[in-house]
Amino acid sequence: MKTTIQIIDDNVALTTLLAKTLAKFGFAPVVENNPLLAINTARHYLPDLILLDVMMPERDGGRVLADLREDLSLRYIPVVLLTGIAREAQALADTGGIRSVILSKPVQLKELLNTIDSQLEMA
Repeated sequence: MKTTIQIIDDNVALTTLLAKTLAKFGFAPVVENNPLLAINTARHYLPDLILLDVMMPERDGGRVLADLREDLSLRYIPVVLLTGIAREAQALADTGGIRSVILSKPVQLKELLNTIDSQLEMA
């Protein structure tokens, strides 16, 4: 069974590219470009890991992360925060008392894959 990775980001071009790349590496990507639907999508697929953009309209990544940590079925899914404002995102890293990894955009593929692997091993 393939490892499911949910990508939550409002940038359709980025999520399309990221999903294709992850699929090439044997993952099963699930894309959600609407942050308002992200929690329901996560409940449906119960991903093994979530890649979450921090800066999104309507509902930012910090709020989505807080919602994930409040939901008992989603609380312990590893989350990797992807952001262009890594320093500011540090405040979000421990949301819900669970540490999330922060990667700066643009992220290098090798760094992303290494982070995914390490987070899945720890989970």
